Amino acid sequence: MRNQLRVGGLSILPLVLALAGSGYAQNQAGFTPGSSAPATTSSATSHREDYDPLLDLPRLPQNRVTLVGGTVKSLDEVMNRMVVQPFGSKQKIKIAFDTRTRFFRDGKPITLRDVQQAQRVYVDTMLNGEKVFAKTIWIQTSAENGVGHGQITAIDLEHNTLTVRDELSEQPIKLQITPATVVRKADQPAALSDLAEGALVGLSFSPQRELREIILLASPGSSFTFAGRVTYLDISRKLIAIDNRSDGKNYDISVEAVADSILRQLREGMNVSVSAIFDGNRYAARKVDFAGGTSGQAQDQ
Repeated sequence: MRNQLRVGGLSILPLVLALAGSGYAQNQAGFTPGSSAPATTSSATSHREDYDPLLDLPRLPQNRVTLVGGTVKSLDEVMNRMVVQPFGSKQKIKIAFDTRTRFFRDGKPITLRDVQQAQRVYVDTMLNGEKVFAKTIWIQTSAENGVGHGQITAIDLEHNTLTVRDELSEQPIKLQITPATVVRKADQPAALSDLAEGALVGLSFSPQRELREIILLASPGSSFTFAGRVTYLDISRKLIAIDNRSDGKNYDISVEAVADSILRQLREGMNVSVSAIFDGNRYAARKVDFAGGTSGQAQDQ
């Protein structure tokens, strides 16, 4: 499940586990960008009561937001743009900003002057026309807590360690399980035995990388239903994105197993319900239902 921002062939892999609502940060420990700032990532001018359509910049489109974490490689305050190299990637991405962009350090508002070259930043990005635009830029300097999410690559109960691949940098991080570690599945208590390689998890841990809480989000073979508007459609790659109404998050879903006759009916903006299975790598659709009642089952393999 990946919200992918596609820029010139570069796929940035950001907040994948939307149910966790956070991403890894400092030293590839975790960081919740909006933890101490306003919950919304809408720009300040978007909802200003004194907004003047003649003097102010136009409102930003309601495109989906993607979190990109990386290092500032260059900053041009004259042209209002920066170059960020995402964590774990050799490629770089150009990001535009303007007076609609908000800046935060450790949850407190700052200005563009506080952003410097070589700084580690997290950027809420969106497509504004053909440009990648920064709605919010976060700088995190404290490391009091780690809050993040990823996919389990190894679990060693003999040595009480859990290795998780972080979705921002795709680098593994090894965390320590302690007697105080709490395991949950949704709102229900769970056990360490419920965890398995390939599972998607939300995590909170100390600066010493001792796990405080593990939230099991999806295990390989788990079934899910996503219902909402189609926000992205790529028939050639057999991939769609759904703005899921139940949690307000955007999910990428593979539709390789769905009949071509059904795929040809899909359109961006259409409301659908998709039954899918998490196979350990992605959400794979097994059935697509349209708002009008038409449905399509997975093809026989």
